[in-house]
Amino acid sequence: MILATLLTYNTIVVAAAVGAVGLAAGMVGALAVLRRRALAGDAAAHGTLAGVALAFLATGRRELPWLLLGGLATALVTLAALVFIRRWTRTRDDAATALVLGVSFGVGVALVTGITARGLPDSAGLEQFLLGHTAAVTATDAALLAACAVGAAALVVLGLKEATLVAFDDAFAAAAGWPVAVIDLALVGLVAVMVVVGLPAAGAVLVTALLVIPPVAARQWTERVPSLVTLSAVIGAGAALAGVVVSGLVPRLATGPVVVLACAAVCAVSVLAAPERGWLARRRRARWADAAWRESRILAALAAERPVAGDAADNALLRRLIATGLAEPATAGFRLTVAGRERAVEQARRRAAWEAILVVAPDDARAFLTMEVPDPATVIDPARHAEITRLSRTTP
Repeated sequence: MILATLLTYNTIVVAAAVGAVGLAAGMVGALAVLRRRALAGDAAAHGTLAGVALAFLATGRRELPWLLLGGLATALVTLAALVFIRRWTRTRDDAATALVLGVSFGVGVALVTGITARGLPDSAGLEQFLLGHTAAVTATDAALLAACAVGAAALVVLGLKEATLVAFDDAFAAAAGWPVAVIDLALVGLVAVMVVVGLPAAGAVLVTALLVIPPVAARQWTERVPSLVTLSAVIGAGAALAGVVVSGLVPRLATGPVVVLACAAVCAVSVLAAPERGWLARRRRARWADAAWRESRILAALAAERPVAGDAADNALLRRLIATGLAEPATAGFRLTVAGRERAVEQARRRAAWEAILVVAPDDARAFLTMEVPDPATVIDPARHAEITRLSRTTP
């Protein structure tokens, strides 16, 4: 029964279109996040509702191409207003974004509620653009959405190198002769297009999630921009398809919230379990760094025949050194074995070598010694860390 519901012609057509929209939104969103244009997309998304209402008032018909064209027009007007406020007033960027977002969305809600309250012919369903509603998408509408999505994805592929250069170093790009302003405008235009195209899938309130959450999730798994764009596209398409499937199985359930929840679930798993940047991996590296530092300190103390008086973690590590044959009990405590003394001497040699490099030629150490170190608060005992912080503030 469930399979039969999902394999209907209308569901397949809508799933293909919305999946394409999610894929393209993930690709465009990856560049927008790298270029720090995500909030501009949010402002444009909230401005589309007014355009949908104005397009309906101008045409008197609830046809998706005209509604999306109206949404695109007001999205561009919203972005232009945002640029004007940022450039010609003393308003901060965050305040300008909040101002434009709130006013444009308020106008849209007022227009839509006014239209539906008056009961104008063919106005039923306009409010569904708030949260997305794919059930009303026809085959013609689906073809339009898919075509726009494919076009946006193709533009991302063609301009990936230039957009990446501008995103990471716009000053160098300008010095190299690239039209940074044009590339920026093209990226913002693509963001506006994907915001409008994503209205049937996620609605004006939540469509930004299709642009922002997939790149954030993908960023946890890769360091390379092509891989980031590809993985973001896969996550966006998967979340969009999940929204279509669930909304098709559950009556009267809007697609947009399910899309956001699917994206959020993937993002949560990525933040938690990504092999390099995930929370579990970072905690594992922090524990390894802590154990390595403790082992080095204990080996140095035993090599100098100093007593080892540490906490429970030090005692556990000392027992492990004994088990691995690096230390052994002695009359006055513990001492290093031959293998343990060799390791202590080697560690001392490496420390001395790096200290000399850092003093004489620190640039040569940059490729090996970076700031990717564990947070002291995650390694040092909280009470001891607070004491060290207090002492560092009082030390002249």
